[in-house]
Amino acid sequence: MTRSPERGFTLVEIMIVVAIIALLAAIAIPNVLRGRTTANESSAVGNLRALVSSLEMFRSVNNAYPLTANWVADMYTTPTPDFGPPSFNHAMDGTACPPAVGSSCTQGFRYTYTSGAGTVYTINANPDVVGQTGTRSFFADESGVIRHCTGTGATVTDPSIDAAPIAC
Repeated sequence: MTRSPERGFTLVEIMIVVAIIALLAAIAIPNVLRGRTTANESSAVGNLRALVSSLEMFRSVNNAYPLTANWVADMYTTPTPDFGPPSFNHAMDGTACPPAVGSSCTQGFRYTYTSGAGTVYTINANPDVVGQTGTRSFFADESGVIRHCTGTGATVTDPSIDAAPIAC
């Protein structure tokens, strides 16, 4: 009786294919994550622009910016129509992030609005997890200029988004 040759792949061939797939995944996954971080940061800048515009509309009607303690209520509940951008309507229920006074969270960034006397304000957008949801933090105030730095805690002294970021 003669033995017929077996059909199939050898263990070495399968190991080579698995190694190639692992190598491709090691190259592709960081690029996908970096793309997500970039998208989150672009969204944060867009949200800041929308918030700055909304706050200026609010000020033009009310002659002051909303105070820190009730900015969400002033922007969404009291006025008709709403002054706040639609993407921040969900922030009122506090389910996106742990609730905090004057803070809301969307697309990997936590937004904090501060206004003491209603004549000036600041908005900070900080990544929830630096390096995962974003690498830069952003700052805006009544001047309308959006500033950024790498890390968390952008301030009025940081460069505008047209310039390269510095470390926070």
